[in-house]
Amino acid sequence: MSTVVTRSIEIEASAAEAFDAFTRVSDLLSWWCEGALVGLRPDGNWAIGFTDQRGRTEATVLGKIREFEIGSRLVVRDISYEPALGEPLEGLAMTLTFEGHETEAAVSCVVTVDFDVPDRGPAYDQYRGDVGSGWESSLRDLKSYLEGPRMRRFLIENGLPEN
Repeated sequence: MSTVVTRSIEIEASAAEAFDAFTRVSDLLSWWCEGALVGLRPDGNWAIGFTDQRGRTEATVLGKIREFEIGSRLVVRDISYEPALGEPLEGLAMTLTFEGHETEAAVSCVVTVDFDVPDRGPAYDQYRGDVGSGWESSLRDLKSYLEGPRMRRFLIENGLPEN
């Protein structure tokens, strides 16, 4: 068995732009993570990595793209989540859907993530409890990125001068 955690957000951007934000490496690096690899094809890799303020790895996520419809849907299965601290998790899955709305005055879309966490013990239970708030935060970051000035974020290690 497993539990699906679902979160959605409405964004003033096209469904195609929101889809690209999850499948184009330059976009992923701009709003979500510090490392990314996307092979946008069936059985292609989808991987992201997160670091702390000093550049140390916090977690890596690696999965396989099982299905996609550009601008509409992305399904990543066989996801492994490997935190720097704690137990690695396997068998996670996510389905992202992008539902566009267009009027004469505006373009928007609803981005929905269904994140599937298997029932495999305490580490999975803890992750399931955290993943909802994590997705809420990530979707807010996506919204800010797509609606605001699209600037690449970057981390400066403490003690290094900013040029």
